[in-house]
Formats: sequence, C-alpha cells, structure tokens
Amino acid sequence: MATKSERLAVLSDAERFALYGLPDFDEGQRLEHLSLSEPELALVSSRPGLRSQVYCALQIGYFKAKNAFFQFAWHDVQDDMVFVLSRYFENRSFEQRTVPKNERLSQRATILELFAYRAWSAEFLRELVLKASQIVRRDVTAGFVVAELIAHLKEQKIVRPGYTTLQTLISEALAYERRRLGSLLGDVLDDESRSALAQLLVHDETLSDLAALKQDAKNFGWRQMAREREKRVKLEPLHRIAKTLLPRLEVSKQNLLHYASLANFYTIYDLRRLKPDQTNLYLLCYVWRGIANSRTIWSMLRDTTSSSSKRRASFAQTSSSSRSR
Repeated sequence: MATKSERLAVLSDAERFALYGLPDFDEGQRLEHLSLSEPELALVSSRPGLRSQVYCALQIGYFKAKNAFFQFAWHDVQDDMVFVLSRYFENRSFEQRTVPKNERLSQRATILELFAYRAWSAEFLRELVLKASQIVRRDVTAGFVVAELIAHLKEQKIVRPGYTTLQTLISEALAYERRRLGSLLGDVLDDESRSALAQLLVHDETLSDLAALKQDAKNFGWRQMAREREKRVKLEPLHRIAKTLLPRLEVSKQNLLHYASLANFYTIYDLRRLKPDQTNLYLLCYVWRGIANSRTIWSMLRDTTSSSSKRRASFAQTSSSSRSR
C-alpha cells in the first residue's frame, strides 16, 4: 500500500467535508432527512430508552443524507435533536450522556439492514481497486475518480470506506496507470521517435522548440499565421508518430487532453526531470492536440476569409445595381 507521503490529496477540504463531515442541515434538509417513515419510526421505537431513540433517529437521518455513519456529541447536533424531540417525542427531555458503544453499533447494524446496505469491509477492496483502474482509463483527474467510485458504492449499496482508504486506493490506481502507459511506451517508441521528441526540449538560441510551439496565435495577422504555419510544419512529423502510437496506448480523449495540458503546464526544466516515458507521453499528447488546434485556427481563418469575400461580393453587386438604376 502507498505510504502517507505517496498518497494524493484527492479531495479539497470542502469536498472531504461534503463526503465525510457530520451533516449540517438547514431547515429544508432537516425536514427532508429527519422526517421518518413508518419502518424508520418502528426501528427508533425499538431502541431502549429516550436517549437511544433520539440518537437512532439522528443516525437514520444522517445515513439518509450521506450513506455513512457518524459518532457525534449532543452539543454538536442541538438543532437536529430539538427537531426530533419536538416532532416525535413531545419535547420530552433526557440526560444528554454518551450513548454506549455497543448500542451505537447495534443501531448501525439495524439501519444497514433497513436500507439493504452493506458495511464497508476489506472484502470489497479488490472490487473497488478494479473499478478504480477502469475509471482512470477514462479520466485520471482525482475528482472524477472519487465521484465515480462514490457513485459505484451507492449503486452497490456499500458504505464508503474511510478517507485514507479511498485516498490510498486512488493513488495506487493512478500509479498503476502511469506504469501501464510507461511500459507500453517503452515497447512502442523506437529510437528515432524518442530522438524527435527529445529535440523539442533542446534549447536553440533563446527558446526550445517546445517553448516556441507553446506560443499561440494572438490574431489572424499575417505574421501570426506565418508562425502558425511554421509550427504546423514542425509538428507534422511528430503528429504522424503520435497518430500511430497513441491508439496503441488505449488512452481516452479526456486523458489525451489532460496529458497535453501537463506538457503545457510544466516548464522545459520540469519535463526534463520527469521519467522519460512520462515526458514522452505528455509530449505526444501535446503534439496531437497542437495539430488539432492548428487545424481549428486555419478552419476559422478560411471561414473568416470566405465570409469577408461574400460580404465584399454582395456589396459590389449592390453598388452595381444602384449605379444601373
């Protein structure tokens, strides 16, 4: 398993709280999640004593909101507790002592049974690892992987694992995908292709080839278009390599765009320091996207030129007709 330093921060603080933080209901959410059905009320009523019954009602509401369980103190849930007491227990009072652990766990077991959910256990880890490895083939961004895994767990009615488990699992799935692509690139890239890609990182006077290619056209002026033409001439041989090799890597379009953006994000110095196969992957994807962008620019230019020509022709025809009259 990955060490603490190797795990990604796969969620922002806000995202982590949304999944793992104790629910913080507003009035509408409180009414939605803490309004209990007859089977839910029957479960609450089966617990021993008012304190356990109120705690069970809150556990049910929080589970409906997040499909997860929480250990909470009474002072953390005062508004929710008051709602439950007024709605179901005629505002009766009770001594707000901690509910015993065995009672809390017993409640969780019965709530899982009521909602036909299964508690997370290590037996589900292999299934989730396989699912994560499939997801990263579609999109390697951590946020997307988390969302898809949570959706899968909800569909399978499995309580999500703890954050550290999820974090480790996603980190390992991403690392496995990097190794998979690195291994494939090692097999499919010949020496000539490696040399052509390496040339993008070689400094020539003030700019490397890649740095020059990163400078996008600012307008349709002839200088900018001449520069675009030069870029396309440089990219075409590399594009033929990318067009041949990328399909063999089985990389989704979304990941192609992501890897291309990394080539644009990293400096030339950074790219030289990465593992060679990782750098080559980013460069291949950048070349693939660069040609696509170039084609878009030339298409827009042709459309603009054509539109201008049509307007000039229409104006000339109108002027000729006016003179004839």
